[in-house]
Amino acid sequence: MGRLLTTLFFALFSATVLAAPPPFADIHLHFKWDQKEIISAEEVVEKLAANNVVLATVSGMPPKLALELTQAGGEWILPFFSPYKDAIHRNHWFTDETVLSDAEEALASGQYKGIGEVHIWSSFGPRRDNAVFVGLLDLAQKYRVPFLIHTEASSHIFFAEICQAHPQVKFLWAHAGSHLKPDAVEELMAQCPNVWVEVSARDPWRYDTLVDEQKQLLPGWRELFIKYQNRFMTGTDPVWNVRRGQTWDQADEGWNHYDMLLAFHRQWLKQLPPEVEAKIRLHNAKRFLLGEK
Repeated sequence: MGRLLTTLFFALFSATVLAAPPPFADIHLHFKWDQKEIISAEEVVEKLAANNVVLATVSGMPPKLALELTQAGGEWILPFFSPYKDAIHRNHWFTDETVLSDAEEALASGQYKGIGEVHIWSSFGPRRDNAVFVGLLDLAQKYRVPFLIHTEASSHIFFAEICQAHPQVKFLWAHAGSHLKPDAVEELMAQCPNVWVEVSARDPWRYDTLVDEQKQLLPGWRELFIKYQNRFMTGTDPVWNVRRGQTWDQADEGWNHYDMLLAFHRQWLKQLPPEVEAKIRLHNAKRFLLGEK
């Protein structure tokens, strides 16, 4: 009887292990005040654990909410300092000089492991020479932390001037430049070796530039992932109200869609050679964020 129970135990254990998806590094998470209206930090951690996410970065709005998620989950969730104090401040943060003193205090405390997500728009601001924006870049260099940047522009040249002007800053480029195609991303990566690229929240909810209707990688992406296989990562960016046309008056239900978002990324990753898939899914993030070899 004892041998039978032992056999059943190991069979059940093996089935559980085999059923678990491979470990994943989600390097683009948010935990915002309007998400907290729907889900708690503890429930977010449960979702991550259920999806075998073993490493993550999170931006909070206000910034302290990133720390709340880390406290609920552990040191494998790395909090980034966000310059956005609230939804209104998000639109004019670059005019507020207290952002720099707040960022300095946050980074000096050792609690925050990066800066971002910072949005910079080619037509709406901030300018590339804005004092608050440049000050954040200087802090990223001073404290040797990653800078998660979202550049919304029709050309990679807009970002190229930033990464070339700040070669000591370790950039993480959100959404592979949003609407850009592989050739533009490749040119930027060739120009700026200090830029790593993440491929969060693209299709089929926002940008429609990564996969086709059959969820197959569009021409150029597979080749680019293979060529720069050591500098790509991905994440889910569980923000949902942007999909509905900036309906900021409603609570953000992004975490309700987390399983779907992560499943999408696991699906396109499987189209890559196994060693490339493993790097983008996990190992590059360990090198980039933790300094592992």
